[in-house]
Amino acid sequence: MPWFALDDGFDTHPKVRKAGNAAIGLFVRLGVHATKHLTEGHLDGVIVRDYGTPATVRKLVSVGMLHEHGHGCPRCPQPAEDGFVIHDYLDYNKSRAQIEAAREAARKRQNRGRESARRNRNERDSDAILGANSRENGASFAPNSRENEPRFEDKPAGHDDLSRRDTHEGATGVPSPPLPSQPYRMADVGGEGTGSRTRAKEPDGPSPIEVDGFQLTDSMRRWALQTFGPAIDVDHSTAQFVSHYRSTGARRKSWPDAWQKWIRDDAKRSTGRPQQGAFLVPLNGGGQAPAPRRSTTDERVAGWLALASGDDQT
Repeated sequence: MPWFALDDGFDTHPKVRKAGNAAIGLFVRLGVHATKHLTEGHLDGVIVRDYGTPATVRKLVSVGMLHEHGHGCPRCPQPAEDGFVIHDYLDYNKSRAQIEAAREAARKRQNRGRESARRNRNERDSDAILGANSRENGASFAPNSRENEPRFEDKPAGHDDLSRRDTHEGATGVPSPPLPSQPYRMADVGGEGTGSRTRAKEPDGPSPIEVDGFQLTDSMRRWALQTFGPAIDVDHSTAQFVSHYRSTGARRKSWPDAWQKWIRDDAKRSTGRPQQGAFLVPLNGGGQAPAPRRSTTDERVAGWLALASGDDQT
């Protein structure tokens, strides 16, 4: 909305003092009317005579604050034949073009603000809908996921009976390490505590290992030892497994299945690299293999044969 502007020295200006309060009241009303209708100071004669008396109109014309048609002021435009124009109106007030440009800019700003508010409102509504769906799906997914979890039973993995490793025919002669009497609890990476005994409620979709509360159980350890024996270091492989998935942030639907695959791969890799231990004889210095030990069995047999031959001759 435009404003009719008056100078801060308007009240003491000589023209104002000479015109008097009644005429100045008419002048202010005419100025507001011109600004409201964007006439740039032009006034219809009917409006001027309706707002003021003939005496107050003549006062404004006589002091030069209002011009009739045919006036001689060089700074002001000529009004219509029956109209008037306010003296130096555009020196203190904006033109019609300036006001319309300001209104258009304000309209565009308002439209941008409304569009931004609409987008934000739609985003909030979408987030609320997604959040509600996520909570609903999470509540229905958790029981199903627990039902579908692989169950590790306390018997040899993949066999109804004992495996060849457990029989005399397939025994290697190396006893399996004793199983722990207490449930194994794996320390968190960084040493800030132990893994949770309870499995956290799974969200909708794969979760990071911290959320699942991954735990190595007795049945999982027994499966690894009975399947791969001493060829796999369960504790070391499990620690590597946890460190890998925590550092990469990868997600898996079933952490026990991912752990089983990790153990299989680790056992496969370990069988391809020689280890210093019960199955290898260390070499002597210099990398030379020791000379084969002479067998005395043949000599003893030959001696027995010679004695037997002597006995026959006597």
